[in-house]
Amino acid sequence: MRKRFAVEHETLLPAAMTSPVDRLNELPPLPRRTPTPRRTGRYLLLLVTVLLVANAIIGERGLLALFQTSRDHSQLRKVIATLHEENNQLHRYIQALTAEPRFLENEARRELGMIKPGEQLFLIRTTPPTFTPAISLAGAPTDTAAN
Repeated sequence: MRKRFAVEHETLLPAAMTSPVDRLNELPPLPRRTPTPRRTGRYLLLLVTVLLVANAIIGERGLLALFQTSRDHSQLRKVIATLHEENNQLHRYIQALTAEPRFLENEARRELGMIKPGEQLFLIRTTPPTFTPAISLAGAPTDTAAN
């Protein structure tokens, strides 16, 4: 019925007054687009890409693990530097013990409490002061009868 109306209507109007919009009404409706295998493949590729990027950032060997390993590495370098310095001090101590007899003697005296012949050893002990509580007279009974 609609088509008939449009055809009758066209005959009444001159050819110059018809518009292209009127012809659009005569066209059949556009079909719905259904996902094609090509589009599904793109979605699958996008999903795989997102998963790989997430694994590269968060995974066991990802970017976050790399930052943590870098922090651990710098801390271990500091510990190693401290141990090297302590090792160098011990080497200097060993060198002083083997090369300087006076240093060895002083260390033996300090560690073992040894004394030379003719020296006297004085041990000074400090004892904590003994505390004797003062007797309070305020609470003592007073002898009023003697007064």
